[in-house]
Amino acid sequence: MSLHVATLLALPGLVALVYWPGLGGPFIFDDFPALVGNQRVHLTSLAWGELWKAATSFDPGGTGRQLAMASFAINHALGGLDPWGWKLGGLVVHLANAVLVYVLCLRLLALVGVQQYLHLSAAALALAWAVHPLQVSAVLYVVQRMETLCLTFTLLALLAYLRGRRLQIAGDHGWPWLAACAPLLLLALGAKESALLLPLFTLALELTVLAFGGATQVQQRFWRWAYALGCMVGVAIFVTVVVPHYAAPNAYFTRDFDIVQRLLSQLRILPMYLGQILLPIPARMPFYYDDFEASTSLLHPWTTLAGGLLLGGLLLLAAYWRKRAPLAALGVLWFFAGHAMTSNVVPLELVFEHRNYFALLGVLLVLAEGIRRIPVRDSPAIKVAGTVAVVLALGFLGAIRSATWGDRLLLAVEHVNMNPDSPRALQDLGIVYYEMSGGSMDSPFFSLAMQIFEREAALPRSGVLPDQTLVLLRAKYELPGAEPAWDRLVAKLRDRPLSPESLIAFHGLIEQRYKGVQLDDRRLTEAVRVLMGRAVLTPHKYAQFGDYLLRYAGEPELAANAFANAVLISLDQGDEAYARQVVKVLAEEGRLEHVTFVLEKAREAGFVLPNDLPEFLCAKNSAC
Repeated sequence: MSLHVATLLALPGLVALVYWPGLGGPFIFDDFPALVGNQRVHLTSLAWGELWKAATSFDPGGTGRQLAMASFAINHALGGLDPWGWKLGGLVVHLANAVLVYVLCLRLLALVGVQQYLHLSAAALALAWAVHPLQVSAVLYVVQRMETLCLTFTLLALLAYLRGRRLQIAGDHGWPWLAACAPLLLLALGAKESALLLPLFTLALELTVLAFGGATQVQQRFWRWAYALGCMVGVAIFVTVVVPHYAAPNAYFTRDFDIVQRLLSQLRILPMYLGQILLPIPARMPFYYDDFEASTSLLHPWTTLAGGLLLGGLLLLAAYWRKRAPLAALGVLWFFAGHAMTSNVVPLELVFEHRNYFALLGVLLVLAEGIRRIPVRDSPAIKVAGTVAVVLALGFLGAIRSATWGDRLLLAVEHVNMNPDSPRALQDLGIVYYEMSGGSMDSPFFSLAMQIFEREAALPRSGVLPDQTLVLLRAKYELPGAEPAWDRLVAKLRDRPLSPESLIAFHGLIEQRYKGVQLDDRRLTEAVRVLMGRAVLTPHKYAQFGDYLLRYAGEPELAANAFANAVLISLDQGDEAYARQVVKVLAEEGRLEHVTFVLEKAREAGFVLPNDLPEFLCAKNSAC
């Protein structure tokens, strides 16, 4: 058996040993709204029609990530909501990626002239990448299969690109391999939008190890001009379309930072990622970063400027290394390219560890180039021994973090210990304690859970989720003292940024009211009024509010406004069918005064509607 085949067989097994203890862990954070609470992926059979519905169930819009969502639906069809099987699916994808990273490193090392210990060097890089403790939160966080599956096809595209370009440089036909990148890119996009970074990854290859090479000067000029034009078009789209879109006043409505603060904060966050990669202590990886303070200027805090200088220095080094140490230059460029989307103007959360899933490889390439250039007098045995020691240490630390992720109580306690001011970490711990109580008020874990939720609710950066939880628990167990929780909930809806978590939590209150939980309709209506005065919601949510206000709260005027908003936003978005449905249901329920009000509001907004039409709506500015 050749060393290459042995490595291909051994690598997945070694990686699996590190992650196996974590498979018994729970669903966490976004797993719940995206998967556990998403009925559309809860298939019991794999009929094509149902599978397609599940594939298009990603919110918002259901227009992306179909491949990943289909894989989740298959998980449910095979094993229900047992997280073990879902995490196993994520591990299988990661094992495939480890093999692809090995093959990619093999090609890259050969390109820069590595001959001695070539296969072992590539295996060490792939193993270090795969078992690094920072990867645990990408592999065992179920919903991040979107990220890992996207990288599977991105890696295949990179391998195809390298193969095609090497054939071209050698004077052979490489276009079939280059053409294969297109369908692979589409498959990667079916998992996550991160696939759009592929051109940046290939540009980094051209700037370093490939050097825009070609068998003829015509080929060389073609690639230089192609990338030059591509960069100009990309920059033009970014400046004229992307930046104005996300610089709009309401683009960051759900965040407690703005576009400038987000960009400034990345000057601290990227160096933090580098620190976690280079000093991979699990205690420095809290998973939740919801208490991270955004930078408000280069000097507030001062580490913003320091981080910016560090990152600028790395880019200068990449330029200096481009011909002198192309592998190191490639590593630096891949690190920045890997963060080009999530560290940009898009109003995502500031920090997430899984964003380093591919970028981590860039740092390892820099280290590999450095180790390669360390001079030794006699033999490279000391470098081999040192590399083996580092990989073993990474595997040990990765296994420790994986085992922590495999125990729900240990994971929740560990997250709170690492980040005691994280509302999300406290919410997880409170839920674990509540479940350990078995729902019994006599259990000491019940009082512990209530204390944790109260502690979370008092944090300055907490949303409405802990208050929602306290309101529901006090209603369910008929406990006094719900007013302080209601007061906080209404105040947060009025004064704090309306994060997606807060909106989901509040809508959960409405849903629980429909399920028969006896909530204070006076306070719930007050909260609805505040939310309608602040946020622009989806038509479905406005219609739900209107129905609740009629059914439980006895607020027909506020309900009429809610229904009018549902219809107007639907028409403005081009969804005439939903607008018709709202009016039709109101008419069928005999609420003609609400139909009249909605139609009048639509006309005032420029939608021309027929007088005898409770059932149909006309297109905007058309004559009926």
